[in-house]
Amino acid sequence: MTYSQVGQDDFVIQTLNHKTSGVYVEIGAYHSTDISNTYLLEKDYGWTGVSFELEPDRVEEFNANRLNKCYHADATVFDYKTLFYMLDMPKQIDYLQVDIEPAMNSLSALMALPLDQYRFSVITFEHDLYSDEFNINVKNKQKEILSGLGYELVRENVDLGHPDYPFEDWWIDPSAVEISGKLKGLS
Repeated sequence: MTYSQVGQDDFVIQTLNHKTSGVYVEIGAYHSTDISNTYLLEKDYGWTGVSFELEPDRVEEFNANRLNKCYHADATVFDYKTLFYMLDMPKQIDYLQVDIEPAMNSLSALMALPLDQYRFSVITFEHDLYSDEFNINVKNKQKEILSGLGYELVRENVDLGHPDYPFEDWWIDPSAVEISGKLKGLS
């Protein structure tokens, strides 16, 4: 069973070969279970991690129903480096979700991460290309940043079953994830 919107949790599970006890960073938690990209990872695979959400009611709901903490924070300016250090996060984190509104905020949050000190095996980045013509700039800058850091785009313009509504790109760190034929077929 998948809890995410378009199978992001299944993508992470398949890409990381059903890894247990993994670690995630979720920027834009929204809800503890509904369209959650990390709930299945925590519930069935024993993952730990941290989530971030700007809406206080959502943070409260999340923390009442999940084991891993959700921080009430502005993810575009948060000091991730200090928190990751305090939590003794591994330098190779298994999964990063970046999904906050508007898309420019997703880009700002990505740029606020200490990407020079931490790597992510799998990344899902929501750019909402379908919703605003300006979001092509967000998408292109995200590609520039992640490609420049050696990440590989394995699925571009993920949509909700309608190709006119692309909203997300999926990435892997090829130094941490073996690129199988199955993954190559996603792009």
